Amino acid sequence: MKSLLKFLFITTLIIGGSYLAACIYTKDQTDQFSQALGQYNILVKREPRYVKIDNTNAKDEAGYGNCEYNLTSYDKDGNAHKSSFTGMGKLKQDHYLELDTKGAYVYTYKETFPNKMSKKAAEKLIPE
Repeated sequence: MKSLLKFLFITTLIIGGSYLAACIYTKDQTDQFSQALGQYNILVKREPRYVKIDNTNAKDEAGYGNCEYNLTSYDKDGNAHKSSFTGMGKLKQDHYLELDTKGAYVYTYKETFPNKMSKKAAEKLIPE
């Protein structure tokens, strides 16, 4: 019985430590592993983030007209996060988007206006 409890404790410790290490590694990372872990992580909540489109960094690597964007997004508290998503074609320069995110994973995006976003996020995105 002691060996079974010891085995369960060590297994739980290894799995928990691995999970904690993966969560620390994926914080504000935009690679596929980080997006997948964020999407299925029950401890990460789904939240909106806001970005201003900058087409100077947009890349259409596949040649199909869909651009890959790597931009800095802001949550409702004005905290900066890296975000990576694919736009359906080239998006309009200097327009604002609300990203529906969970961790690094972006579910959808929609165009928004500064008066519809949180005040702290709008302050970060709108130049004075």
